[in-house]
Amino acid sequence: MDEAPMITITAMKWAPPFATGSVRDHRARWVLNEVGWPYRVRLVDAPTLASAQYRTQQPFGQVPVMEEDGRPALFESGAIVLDVATRSGRLLPADANQRSEVVVWVIAALNSIEPVLMNLAEVEFFMPDETAKGLRRPAVLAAAKKRLSELQDALGGRQWLVGDSFSVADLMMSSVLKIASSLEVLEGFPALAAYQVRCFDRPAYRKAIEDQCATITQHRMEDMRYEEAHHG
Repeated sequence: MDEAPMITITAMKWAPPFATGSVRDHRARWVLNEVGWPYRVRLVDAPTLASAQYRTQQPFGQVPVMEEDGRPALFESGAIVLDVATRSGRLLPADANQRSEVVVWVIAALNSIEPVLMNLAEVEFFMPDETAKGLRRPAVLAAAKKRLSELQDALGGRQWLVGDSFSVADLMMSSVLKIASSLEVLEGFPALAAYQVRCFDRPAYRKAIEDQCATITQHRMEDMRYEEAHHG
């Protein structure tokens, strides 16, 4: 492309400490930083997420949405990452077969890895009943460890998931693995832990996280106006 598009990304005004640095708009920020496309951030609160207008862009009331003049608003972080990589011609292998493999791994990160890790996160962060938590934790922890073991076997001794360089497959997979590392589950998988460090040792990633965390720390839970959204 001759000229970078003007892009707006939606992001949460505030998130709880365990989610700070992991809210999914960091994936959109990261890929845009990687390809060098400037973007603005539109902060949203609970009433905005619940509004009919926002739901025309994001039917499920989540972030991020990527808005761009002359194009439909895009949602789902994986779709945004793939769209930016495809249009920019960056973070994708030149070989067509390897590009197809990259798409496979992006989808695998979101479909095969993230759900089992989110099940574990749900137990750790969102189940107030300690008895129920204790009953459910062993099963979801075992499922998460099994899937991580399979992923580590698939990675083998390679530096990257596809080809010889970092791609959006690695961007998405390492982002998903943040859930495991925050729960200290990744420690049992040294090859995956080292792989994640390689992925995160990139200026584009560090800036994405720095920018997201800066916004969140400038706000409080009250700024999300949850009660207003609930009653509105």
